[in-house]
Amino acid sequence: MSAPESPESQAWSDFCAQLDAAGAKVLAHAETDLDRAEGYRYLSRLARGGLERFLEHGDAQFPTVPTLTYNLKIGCDNPDAHYQHVTIDPAHSYRLSGARGTVNYLGVGAYSGGYTSGAATPGRQAYVEFNAPTGPDEWVDIIVSREEPATLPDDTEWLQTTNATRTLIIRNFFADRETERSSDLRIECLDRDRATPTPLTGRQVADGLAMAGLFVHGVVDLFVGWVDELFRARPNTLDFLPADDTAGGWADPNQLFRHGYWRLAEGEALLIEFTPPECRYWNFQLNNIWEESLDYRTLSVTVNQHTARHEPDGSVRIVVAERDAGIGNWMDTAGHRHGTMGLRWNQAVADVAPRCTVVPLADLGGR
Repeated sequence: MSAPESPESQAWSDFCAQLDAAGAKVLAHAETDLDRAEGYRYLSRLARGGLERFLEHGDAQFPTVPTLTYNLKIGCDNPDAHYQHVTIDPAHSYRLSGARGTVNYLGVGAYSGGYTSGAATPGRQAYVEFNAPTGPDEWVDIIVSREEPATLPDDTEWLQTTNATRTLIIRNFFADRETERSSDLRIECLDRDRATPTPLTGRQVADGLAMAGLFVHGVVDLFVGWVDELFRARPNTLDFLPADDTAGGWADPNQLFRHGYWRLAEGEALLIEFTPPECRYWNFQLNNIWEESLDYRTLSVTVNQHTARHEPDGSVRIVVAERDAGIGNWMDTAGHRHGTMGLRWNQAVADVAPRCTVVPLADLGGR
């Protein structure tokens, strides 16, 4: 007699089916062999990320502050950022504390919903930010709770949650990765009802697998939709997402973020020109069609206020092209003929609309 099917065995089958369904979307969306190869790699990254978040780091009474899965890139990820996601339960209170580091900008937000299929619409409950560090030993101390603490020291922040809060997102934005040091934060549940984690159960595995599968499927659906429904109709431009876009609910409230889709024929370049506004931080980046930043570790695919070459009048020229034209700031298309892109202003006093022009690459040498 065969043993009855366990919840985790059915969950594993369902998880594999979710991956298969996401793979069909990759096939339908890809135009080139490169799109397809990157698309399947994208799914592998999402699967790793979903399993780490929901299976390995899903205990809200013993939470961790994990570094985002290596090379997990979602929704125009910022090459200058170190992202961390923390799973919490709004029924509990937490202390998030540690060294602030010397990074240019540190933001911590409490969020509801998520990108998993069927999840509530992403939303932000509260947000705190830390700008220029006061010194190399600055300490961050944040109480995360629904109710404001009766006493709160002057050097402690309160991050208010609601019944819908499920996630903390920590953003470290670097201006200069060579010299700046990221924050080093730890989290503790202050009112847990058990002294140690419980032994792993089949139900926990089943729940983690289910959420990981929904995560992969949901992320692919959302950001493939971005490209197909919002960007392709106006190629080679940079504009804001619609105000009702659901993914915006997990955004940094201090950020103005322009997105776009680029497509260039052989011998063409996209020239992007602007004078940056007064702001804490800005960056431009190139992505593939899956909204993943290109390989900024080895290629010239991103630029910010620290690394940019400025014109004598303070303006910036960005050249998106297959080769360096010798002017402005070259963004290497890295073998792609199309993809997506992003331009961020952080804490800007005003928005600046960039001018985007497709020109013959050969003509840029004389500018």
